[in-house]
Amino acid sequence: MTTILFVHGTGVREIADSSTVRTVTARVAERLPGVRVEAVDWGAAFGVEVSLALRTLIGIADPEERGRSVEIDPAEAELRLGVTLESHPLHELRAVAEARAQAGARRPTEAAEDLRWAVRHAVIEIDLAAVLPGGPAEWAESFTAAARDVAHSAEFEAAADVLAATADHDVIARAVVGAFGQALAGRADGAGPWPTEWRDLLVAAVRDACGGRAAGGGRVSGALKSSLMYASWPLQNLLRGGTLGGSVPAIGDILYYQAHGEVLRAYLAARIARIQGPVVVLAHSLGGIASFETLTQARSATEPDHPRHLLPGVRALITVGSQIGYFGALGALATQPAQGGPPTHPSIPWINVWNARDWLSFRAEPVFAEAVRDVEVRARRPFPQAHSAYWRCDALYAEIARVVGGDR
Repeated sequence: MTTILFVHGTGVREIADSSTVRTVTARVAERLPGVRVEAVDWGAAFGVEVSLALRTLIGIADPEERGRSVEIDPAEAELRLGVTLESHPLHELRAVAEARAQAGARRPTEAAEDLRWAVRHAVIEIDLAAVLPGGPAEWAESFTAAARDVAHSAEFEAAADVLAATADHDVIARAVVGAFGQALAGRADGAGPWPTEWRDLLVAAVRDACGGRAAGGGRVSGALKSSLMYASWPLQNLLRGGTLGGSVPAIGDILYYQAHGEVLRAYLAARIARIQGPVVVLAHSLGGIASFETLTQARSATEPDHPRHLLPGVRALITVGSQIGYFGALGALATQPAQGGPPTHPSIPWINVWNARDWLSFRAEPVFAEAVRDVEVRARRPFPQAHSAYWRCDALYAEIARVVGGDR
């Protein structure tokens, strides 16, 4: 019985029970009954995590490093604010509340009470299907939960007086839509990205439910974009810590592999050697590089007499969304001669699946010539979503079926 050994890419953890492996297993079963899919969870064993020392290093910077603030144009400010709210939906509300606290207490007003009622009733009760025709019906529950979380948050409660006085309902709308986007990103069914036009429609709907945009409204959000996005050190520090901290598993895995790749290659070789019967290695991104180098060391076509790993059961390698061609052109593969010369490669059939929309995906034929066959798939997703969109492409499974059937 043939086994497809799935080797995941950088930054991935707990792959065995992931939606990706479930999708691959189901799609392989449709075309190749009896072929089993086995996942290698190398991220759990060798992946880099954010340590306490690293959190301290990247999350709290010396205020003396701030330097002079540099003003950016409004479009860039809007973009940065949007990126921040995707990860921290209540950030803008929190900033309003903090500014209110510094200015001193305000008397409760009828307008503030009306705004609280509107957010806790009219916003929560928005008919998502009417606002976003064609949107998945199951999104309605996520929107209601996100709107309720914002409506009953301490941040909104503290900011309501100021927002009511200035009629700046966009701040509330962006918080609700940001929380909804965060909820979609965390859904188990992989809702993924949603169109920008839908975001704009939903922001307008929430703003209207709060009372619309009154004359003079927008003063708070305008000031926030000016002060928070152009000059605020706390926000820049938040962005720095959030961006670098969030990238540690992905970038950290790559850097760790470059320094200690032999450990992972030995681990992959041992996993492959344990499998009974024919093996086809299906490897994504950094997993593709590690698998390529492991199989090249097993028995290279250019160095057949110096195997480092004995893996006679491997019938083929399929790399997906891989940077092997890029690394090879740079001379940066562990299996390449240090002094130049043609790059080494496995002696087994090798298919490289790539997508022009995936910025981390590269052809390999220009570097490895007849040693590889490039296959382009067209997953209509923008980057970075394109990097993980291969698993729903019929063309990929057609290639897998062809390889398992012995037709390279």
